[in-house]
Amino acid sequence: MIKILISLILSIPIFILACGPTGDPSKAAGERDTGPLPLSAGKSIFSTHCVVCHGTDGRLGLNEAGDLTESILSLEERKAIISQGKGTMIAYNRILSSREIEAVAKYTFQLQEKGKDED
Repeated sequence: MIKILISLILSIPIFILACGPTGDPSKAAGERDTGPLPLSAGKSIFSTHCVVCHGTDGRLGLNEAGDLTESILSLEERKAIISQGKGTMIAYNRILSSREIEAVAKYTFQLQEKGKDED
């Protein structure tokens, strides 16, 4: 009887965890937190999704990717391209939240500044 009681008590936390939220909570809840993500998040997302074509410094240009160090696009234009894609670039609006897209777009301005410093 005691073994059964102990088993039941120990299984309660497992059951609670199993019933918890799954996936990306910001997307599932309609992006509850509306504040901007830190720039470090933009860099991390860029490293995960963008470096293959744009390179770590934004200049690589594979698959017709633009040189981000020479871009004259506004923040809104950058967000639109990241969201909807352009040319061979895929649309990220189903992969990233709007906050993540904005963080990446803001991070690309840093690449532009680094490009000016290196010229």
